[in-house]
Amino acid sequence: MMKFNFLILFSFLTITSFSQTGGTHAWEFLDLDFNARSLSLGGDYIALKDGDLNLAISNPASITKEMDNSMSLNHFFHPAGINYGMAAYAKNFEKVGTFTGHLRYVSYGKFMQTDASGIQQGTFTAGDYSVGVGYAKNLNKYFSIGGNLNFLFSHYESYSSFGMSADVAALFYDEKSNITISLLARNVGYQFNGFTSKNHEPLPTEVLAGISYKFHHAPFRLSIIGKDLMNWDLTYNDPDLLPTIDQLTGDTIPVPKASFFQKLAYHTNFGLEILPTENFFLRVGFNFQRRNSLGVIDRMSVGGFSFGIGLRVKRFAFNYGVAFYSAAGASNVFSITTNLNEWKKKSDAVTPTVE
Repeated sequence: MMKFNFLILFSFLTITSFSQTGGTHAWEFLDLDFNARSLSLGGDYIALKDGDLNLAISNPASITKEMDNSMSLNHFFHPAGINYGMAAYAKNFEKVGTFTGHLRYVSYGKFMQTDASGIQQGTFTAGDYSVGVGYAKNLNKYFSIGGNLNFLFSHYESYSSFGMSADVAALFYDEKSNITISLLARNVGYQFNGFTSKNHEPLPTEVLAGISYKFHHAPFRLSIIGKDLMNWDLTYNDPDLLPTIDQLTGDTIPVPKASFFQKLAYHTNFGLEILPTENFFLRVGFNFQRRNSLGVIDRMSVGGFSFGIGLRVKRFAFNYGVAFYSAAGASNVFSITTNLNEWKKKSDAVTPTVE
């Protein structure tokens, strides 16, 4: 029998972004953080508009014309050989505006295929992919709106699926006050072809909101992101747990349930970006849901925390992020971004003039 159950279970436990209840939607990989900056700031980082192409893929309302000819590559190294990443590009058209294009991918690796008796019959692979285009429009000096259109494809052994999704966002940015506020609805779409006939699974549709503030006289930017705002209780309640009886008093001990503040914390990611210079950045994030859902009791350690560093060198921007899911493992990501216009300027500067 093929190791298909293992694939589903393992991919849920290790690579989902935990903003949805696992196992109930198709293409849950869409909730992953596909860039180093977002991952290191706690995840789902949508509250910024500073010309970062990677963040503009997550939040199309932050697309700007300054991104023209920018391109970026992000690659994640996950436990057990799972790899995923993103390639992105932006192009500005003078009379139309700026568009972005991206490819997001997840490779789950190679699996052993066996029959019902356990006899090996070969191997198979599995992967998820999203190809999309984004566009934004400035309504005035403060407000902008944007959207992504994504084409989705998955293959697991001989099973495949195809669909489309859209992301719609609105953003407020006041350069004078250094405040950014954003609202995003993502993964709104439909699965045209399911993994089995006449089966169309829902997408992990989600509403997020975020705010960030950069101090005027200190090199710090604080952010808080609210995720999965359509579902209040994101905690897990074990259906097999039953009330117990205290052996000393005979009182009934009810099944533990999450408090109001725990449920609220499950919706929030916190980020701190330290900007000592224009070319060097340090980042720290905290994801309560990730820590509480995956942490090992008595061994929480740095589970739920994430860290990152950014460096600009000449025409390149390098970013690294690491997120600790639990004591069992972490996810590492490397990112590189450049702008082809900068290369063109350099080439024009060194080309001699012939008279």
